[in-house]
Parts: sequence; structure tokens; C-alpha cells
Amino acid sequence: MGAYNYCMRRSLFSLLMVATILLTTCRPVQQTGQVTVITHPDGRLYAGDQISFEVLDPAVKNGEPGSIDVSFNGQSLGSADFAPYGLGLRNQATLWWIWDTRNLKPGRYTLTFTRQPENDTWEETFTLHPADRVPAPEPGAHWTSTTSTCCSLYYITGTAAERDITFLSQEADRQSAEVSAQLGSSLDKKMDIVIMSRVIGHGGYTWNGIYTTYMDDNYIGNDMSILFHHEFVHYYDQAVGGTYLPAILQEGLAVYLAGGHFKPEALGPRAAGLLQLGWYLPLPTISDDFYKQQHDISYLEAGALVDYLVETYGWGAFNEFYRSIPVPENTTISAVLDSAFQDSFGISLDTLESAFLIFLKSQPVSKEEVTDLELTISFFDIVRRYQLALDPSAYFLTAWLPDASVMRERAIVADLLRHPSGWENHLFESLLIRSQRELFTGDYKNAAINLRWTEWMLDIVSP
Repeated sequence: MGAYNYCMRRSLFSLLMVATILLTTCRPVQQTGQVTVITHPDGRLYAGDQISFEVLDPAVKNGEPGSIDVSFNGQSLGSADFAPYGLGLRNQATLWWIWDTRNLKPGRYTLTFTRQPENDTWEETFTLHPADRVPAPEPGAHWTSTTSTCCSLYYITGTAAERDITFLSQEADRQSAEVSAQLGSSLDKKMDIVIMSRVIGHGGYTWNGIYTTYMDDNYIGNDMSILFHHEFVHYYDQAVGGTYLPAILQEGLAVYLAGGHFKPEALGPRAAGLLQLGWYLPLPTISDDFYKQQHDISYLEAGALVDYLVETYGWGAFNEFYRSIPVPENTTISAVLDSAFQDSFGISLDTLESAFLIFLKSQPVSKEEVTDLELTISFFDIVRRYQLALDPSAYFLTAWLPDASVMRERAIVADLLRHPSGWENHLFESLLIRSQRELFTGDYKNAAINLRWTEWMLDIVSP
């Protein structure tokens, strides 16, 4: 067994060395200060695709007027204004499915892009590959659905979701019932769940329904019970409503009621580990710009904060406070929270944080817990670096998340099936899958080694 493990490690080392050489010689040229046109679906385009564009232009600043018109053979395909997009509020023109190539043959085609009001025009050339070379399972794949007690589940045929739809339906019903009981609320209609067959963000979004990733070889490694529970909390939470629901408490509530972020975890001791690592973020910081902070830290702190508030003041008092926070007007979110805490509990945000820190310092934290926390944050940081470098449509702040109801109407499956599939993607995703399995089974030594290798190679691809 020892000789076998040695050979396996040596084989992996050789593979990584070869990959490193290839990554170094094939490193993409980084362009700055130029207009960027991103096409969807990802990867190669094929005759028959319904194609969307994201246009990023550094010359157009947030809030400034501007739009993009796209034309083909002298006819306008469509136009869109520049506007903030995604959780990251990236300024871009988003042109959804404007180029329908179902009547075109394979070949190279030139489209004209015009930026208004300057009337600046440039051309972009795109290659359409033969339709009979579309990757599996897309040929013949189509949208279908099933209903459960809680939900209408939409998925694409020929995928892992179709294979396991009975399990997914049962798990959705179980988690929905638990969330309904936790929030003391019921829904007057079924939730729409869109099951995606590619990784988008961290695997779950609540927007015009619920979007979840489910697939074999998912390098995020989602626990479906946690994922469903988290997103269902958001859905029920929005249905219950409130004057203003700040992100720190919205996300904190979802983590708290799900019993963890990506896996079951004791929130108090886990957040206390952040203090030992020197990674704790002040509450005003994560309140004012929640999604721009280190993702795993902000979610963990938010979950632990809600846990502390409920334990200290009771669920009823917390819920009443949460539903009555006023909308920020010409002030920061932290200032609004400061006033709300004083009105509801007679304490300032600073005083609350001081008490919260005392609570965290009192929590027992094992060395193993700190190691697990450190490696978990490292793993997801590397996941996000990989997505930014080699699968940007999956990056959570600017994720490509089309309206599934429109996709169903237009019989579009490619946007939630195709993804970059070069050898670099296969290499990094294999390493991430390996690290994720080691981390979630407590094999911290090997997880740390693989994460260091992966990070080192990412330094080459995206320094």
C-alpha cells in the first residue's frame, strides 16, 4: 500500500509539472482598458444557437448614459442600455438572445456593434460550428418538469437532475416543510425550482424562483439539504417581507436556519475560529457592502450574529426587529442598523458588536475546527479564482443567470448546459473535486497539499 501511494503521488506530481509547463506557455494575454464582448452560451458557438452578448466598456462609467446596438447584415438585432449587473453591480450592456442563428450555416460571421450616444462603431467576428457537433447531452435535450407538494421543478433531460428527480423532489418537500415551520409561514403557490446542469456561483440563487446546481462531478460539492434549505429561507423570507431586509441579516438568517453555510456547522464556535485566525470583519464593514467582502467570512459572521441575537433576545423579538428596519435614505446601512438596534434593543451597533465579540471569545474552539475553517475558506477562495480566470460566467458576483421561464418558452438549454471544457478546466476542476472530498471527509493534510498545488498553478494562469 505504501508503494502504491508513493506511485500515485509521483504520478500526480508529474501530471502537475506537465500542466504547469502548458499553463505557462499558453497563458492568455490580459487586455485592459478595451471593450470586451462576452458571448453566451459559453464555449464554442454552433449554428442554431440563440446567442446573447455582455458588453463591458471601461469608457462608460456607472450612472452615465450609454447603450449598445448590435446589427447583422445591415439589420439591427437589438440594443441595451448600460446598467449595473449581478450582485457585483458590474456596469454592462446585456443583450439577451438577440442573435438567432437557426437559419445560418456553419462559418464565420461579422456583427457590428455601436455605442451610443457617441455613435462609435466596431466589428466583431464569430465562428459558428456545425450543429451536429454540439456536445452531449444537448442534442435532443429539452426542458421538462415535475411537481411535488411544495414545488414545480424544471430540469433538462439527459442530465443528472433527470436521473435523480425523485430524490430532488422529496428533498425539496422535506426542506420546504422545515422552513415553513421555522418561519411560521406558508406559501399560496408552488415555488419554481430551476435545476442547472452546470456550476453557477456557489450553486444556489433565489431570483424569480430558485436556481440550484445539480450535476455529477460538481466541484462545489453542494449538500442538497443545506442548499435547498438556504434558498427556501430566502424565498419564504421574501414572501413574509419587511420594510427593509439588509443583506447581512437576510443571508445570516438563511445560514442560521439551515444550520450552516455549505455544510452543517456550529456557528458560534466556527465564527470564533475567525478571531483566532485574525480574519474577523467588523460588523459595519459587512453591513455596508456585504457581497464585496470575503464571501465565507461574511456569511459565517452573519449566521453567527443572527444565532446570537435569537439566543439573546428570543425569536419573536428578533423577527419583529428584522421586519421593521427602515429603508436607508441618504445614509449607510450600518447607520440604519445602528438606529434600529437602539430602537428595538436599546443598544448601538458598536455596543452590540462588543457583546457579540465577548460571546465569540467564550466559545470553545478546537484545533481541528480552526484547521477546517482555514482550509474551507482557502478552498472557496480558490474556487472563485478559478471561475474568474477560466469560467467567468460562473463567478458569483457577475454570474450568467438567464430567466428560465424565457429559456423554456424559446426552447433554450445551452445556457445552463455548456461551460468551458478545455484541458485547463478539466485539470482544475479535477483538483478542486479532489480537494473538496478530502476537506469534507476531514483529510486535512492531503487537502492542504492539493490546495497549495492548485493555488500555485492559478498564480501562473491569473497572477
